[in-house]
Amino acid sequence: MEPSDEQYLIINALDTLGLLNYQLYDRDTGNWYIETPSTNLSRAVITPTGEIYPTNWVQDYDTN
Repeated sequence: MEPSDEQYLIINALDTLGLLNYQLYDRDTGNWYIETPSTNLSRAVITPTGEIYPTNWVQDYDTN
């Protein structure tokens, strides 16, 4: 699965603002995992629809 336009827009914006410490795209799920300097949302996942969630929300969802 290729990244969506929504994901590219978010990644490019974060990168341009210098707010992207780490990124990893998972081709199997279509999720883009990021790490930012934010204390509120330091680790997050960007879904193919462009929604952003803390990684623990996605992990909790996957295990249920």
